Amino acid sequence: MFSEEDKKMINQYFGSGHWNHQGAQASLQYNVEPEKEKKHRIIHDEKSVQGSIRMARPFPMKTHPDFVPMIMLNTLFGGYFGSRLMSNIREDKGYTYGIHSMLLNQKFDSAFIITTEAGKDVCELAIKEIYKEMALLQHELVNDEELDLVKNYLLGSILGGLDGSFHIIQRWKSLILNGFTEQRFYNNIEIYKTITPAKIQALAQQYLNEADFYELIVT
Repeated sequence: MFSEEDKKMINQYFGSGHWNHQGAQASLQYNVEPEKEKKHRIIHDEKSVQGSIRMARPFPMKTHPDFVPMIMLNTLFGGYFGSRLMSNIREDKGYTYGIHSMLLNQKFDSAFIITTEAGKDVCELAIKEIYKEMALLQHELVNDEELDLVKNYLLGSILGGLDGSFHIIQRWKSLILNGFTEQRFYNNIEIYKTITPAKIQALAQQYLNEADFYELIVT
């Protein structure tokens, strides 16, 4: 139960707000000036044995037609434990315990990001291998077996994300906040089911170009 003092305080800070007000909202305007230098190396501790690696490039917003197909490419490239980055840089090379890529979507901008921590002496080698995996996706078609594995993973993730009312309402929240209808949900499933190796290659050729990426290593 709330005490009278609690009620007074709640009313003081929240009682006068018009929570359902639908008036005009301010439109934010800002100018983006891309950093000219794309390779940054920062030494924070001379005695460190590990480095943090961040790589990123601008990417279209969630409303762009390439966004959902790119989820498929991202998953295959570095978006889950069986990804190519994990297989190469963690399992084969042993440079890191984990490496991930992701699509970062904000209200006014978006980015494609790769993140990992590696031994200080192999940070540059890790970045070299990341670009190598990009080039492979650009020049070689992914085989059906690997693509089917990623499709099943994403479709299974959707199914898991509908387990319970809280998960369902979270999905509705995402649709509403991004201005989508429920049809977006069904369209995404169809894209996951039907995407082809040729489409994956075309996306890689467009969005996985070394020259477009910013690199940051902090040791």
